[in-house]
Amino acid sequence: MKVTEYSEIGTRFEFKAELFQAASKAGLLNINMEESGSLDLNILLAPNPEKFFLVRVNGESMIDEGIFDGDILVVERSEVPIDGEIIISALNGELTVKTFRLIDGTGYLYSANKKFLPIEIMTFYDFSVQGIVRHIIHYFI
Repeated sequence: MKVTEYSEIGTRFEFKAELFQAASKAGLLNINMEESGSLDLNILLAPNPEKFFLVRVNGESMIDEGIFDGDILVVERSEVPIDGEIIISALNGELTVKTFRLIDGTGYLYSANKKFLPIEIMTFYDFSVQGIVRHIIHYFI
């Protein structure tokens, strides 16, 4: 999966949404329209905006992780991923989205689609970790 757009989170805009109580009974959804609070999506998605950025992705290599073509990812800047985290990395000049795995001291990039093989991070590759994916925003057109 490749990154097609990159955006800094430079300015915070107020983005609050009302929260309503919802319950399911016998398969039917019942929404209580009395407001039960509000949710500030800025605080939820990027509590420290200077540490986060957004990317739009395309491709199908991460579909088994629920990341689809056109989705927007909220990424926390970090250069040190933990085994099993989904990362944005620069690999030979191209930004990619993969799961980072460390096996016997060797780093690998794994897709979440059986059609794609793992990529061993070779010492001669131009490789760097740009950040760790913290949230997925599904984008529907």
